[in-house]
Amino acid sequence: MPSLRSRLRRFAIDRLIEPAIPRRRLESYLVFWAKLVYRARKPLIVSVTGSVGKSTTTALVAHVLSSPSAMAVTGPVGSTFSNMNDDVGVSATLLRYRDVLELPWSYHRRVAMFASIAWRALGVLVLRQYPKVMVLECGAGWTASLERIATIAPPTISVLTRIGPAHLEKFRTIEGVVREKGALVRAVAPSGLVVLGREHGFVSQLEQMSRAQVVVVPGNGIELSQNVARAVCDYLHIPAEVCEAALKTFERPAGRLNRIDLFALTVVDDTYNANPMSMQLALDTLAQLGGPQRRRIAVLGPMSELGDDASRYHAEIGKYARDRADVLIGVGAPSRDYAADHWFDTSEACAAAIERMVQTDDVVLIKGSASARMPMIVDRLRGAFATRAPETPRHPRACAAATPRADFIAPAAVRETSRKLRARP
Repeated sequence: MPSLRSRLRRFAIDRLIEPAIPRRRLESYLVFWAKLVYRARKPLIVSVTGSVGKSTTTALVAHVLSSPSAMAVTGPVGSTFSNMNDDVGVSATLLRYRDVLELPWSYHRRVAMFASIAWRALGVLVLRQYPKVMVLECGAGWTASLERIATIAPPTISVLTRIGPAHLEKFRTIEGVVREKGALVRAVAPSGLVVLGREHGFVSQLEQMSRAQVVVVPGNGIELSQNVARAVCDYLHIPAEVCEAALKTFERPAGRLNRIDLFALTVVDDTYNANPMSMQLALDTLAQLGGPQRRRIAVLGPMSELGDDASRYHAEIGKYARDRADVLIGVGAPSRDYAADHWFDTSEACAAAIERMVQTDDVVLIKGSASARMPMIVDRLRGAFATRAPETPRHPRACAAATPRADFIAPAAVRETSRKLRARP
């Protein structure tokens, strides 16, 4: 029979602590302190969202604004850490958490966090140094509401890269995604700025949502991110030469179309996440890197959260890959719809076999949703080919013509766009 002390402890936890501090209430408590810090510190918020490219764009804009010459104009800059882009993550970023913050399930840890959040917030409020500009990645999904994020950290500048099929399990349709992403466009005051990527079909709809000035920039992938950074710098009166110098020193975040040149082959690591739009961009990149003597191998995992049309989207990507890859390898149950040349049920199984499937001078793209754990395939190739002596290619294949590079906006074109922007009433 449990002791009296044990029963009292259980009573305190089940009847007092749990009702008083449920996880949802702890999240609201965190949001409360984040809003208080924002109102007290008043940083200029640059919010970045989109179905593809938001992590790279966030990192690039933060990198440019954090250069010493840029900070001489704007002051200190803070930004999203890791993938802290939901309601909890944005709040934690405003409270200057340096590590990924997760709300605990343990009752005891909840009590400890309840106290630590207030202590941290009070510390931030009295600190002399706090960012004048915060560059925030803002996601959408089951744990994130962009309407709520816009109230936690109202943006002065909103960036929307591109919109496509993503998070359809929650939003059902792409139109639902547009409404959700548009929350950050609607939240910008007339004195602010909205920057939209051009390469999708919802630009005019988003322009109509905006009360602020709108700049539309072209490009895909890193080129789009660079053009966004130029538009943001111009709005903040950062000289163009400062922006251009910082762009040259940027390094992509891990798992975002990182090119890894090994001793015997090239790996394109795009394993951070996947949806149909980012899959197409990655496959276009693979096509560009191939050549007459270089096989292009696409190792594609599943794309998560696509709802009832998941099978159709996977089949469409399989067809798209056929025109850009010589060998298609699928990983995970949903990837059967790719109709791949080879298929593995798990990333572990693919990693065990991949070394025998590639050849000298191959270009290998590896991509899939985070849940598929595709980075282990990258790690296997790194270990196998980092120091291996090159061999004569056994079966070189001619590659299909590479997809043309996306439009790139030259600095002069950006200056012309900026001139027109400043000329608006």
